[in-house]
Amino acid sequence: MAVRLISSAVGIVILVVVMMLSDTFLLPAVLGMVIGIILFELVRAVKGEQFKLASAGVILYGFVMTFLRFYQHVYFYKDNIYESLKLAESILFPVCLLMVFIEYIWHHQDFKVEQLGFMTGAMYLIPWSITQLIDLKFTGIHGMFYLIMALCGAWIADSGAYFSGVALGKHKLCPTISPKKTVEGFVGGLLSNAVIFVIIFVVYTNVMKGKDYPMPDMDVITCLKIALLGVVCAGISVLGDLTASVIKREKGIKDYGNIMPGHGGLMDRFDSVLFVVPAFHAFVNLFTIL
Repeated sequence: MAVRLISSAVGIVILVVVMMLSDTFLLPAVLGMVIGIILFELVRAVKGEQFKLASAGVILYGFVMTFLRFYQHVYFYKDNIYESLKLAESILFPVCLLMVFIEYIWHHQDFKVEQLGFMTGAMYLIPWSITQLIDLKFTGIHGMFYLIMALCGAWIADSGAYFSGVALGKHKLCPTISPKKTVEGFVGGLLSNAVIFVIIFVVYTNVMKGKDYPMPDMDVITCLKIALLGVVCAGISVLGDLTASVIKREKGIKDYGNIMPGHGGLMDRFDSVLFVVPAFHAFVNLFTIL
């Protein structure tokens, strides 16, 4: 437990530094490294790391795509630069995909179609999910708050489910996939996320009002929408966690890596985040909250 807490503390410090310098290249650099490491862990899970060219294509796409998405927002109003970045994005994916398929043909006797499908799917889906944090960051004056809350949507729910499960857990949720998860923990995660989301949003709106920002009143309807957002994030986070667990069980691995002592790999820490971020992004775009 001590190792796990220390590892978490280091992660929080890094997160705070990145958030403070989020207007610089540090944000895409760190997110790019997170995407690259997650992709490597997933490639290794299906024993695809032996295919060097394909692995390089998968990781290259994830890392470079982060910078392209970030600077598309930065230079959105500079048409010549923005169009160049969009062109680079349109070229990047087919080039990296070509690297994967050249390897597939080159080593067709060893490179199985299941590995090909998994690696190409991960190459697209992981960057697609994580780079939505960048999209959230550039969502007006509340962008940084949205980015932080998208991450909290997964991690608060995880903590709420853990403590609820320890205190009250009796009925297994998915015993063949994750024996420690309980129905009581799942419900506790939903409720804790809803309550904490409302508290954080109320505090945030009051702080911003004190800085003369136009903010909505926290009426019953707004609070219900925020609570629903918390519930959605908590439910989706469990789906992400269980999906990652199914892959680990199928491949016979305990953790995706060991880069975070006490937690495992980055995929072990971000499995729920990968599902929550797109859901959070969609929700705040569909329903006006702030």
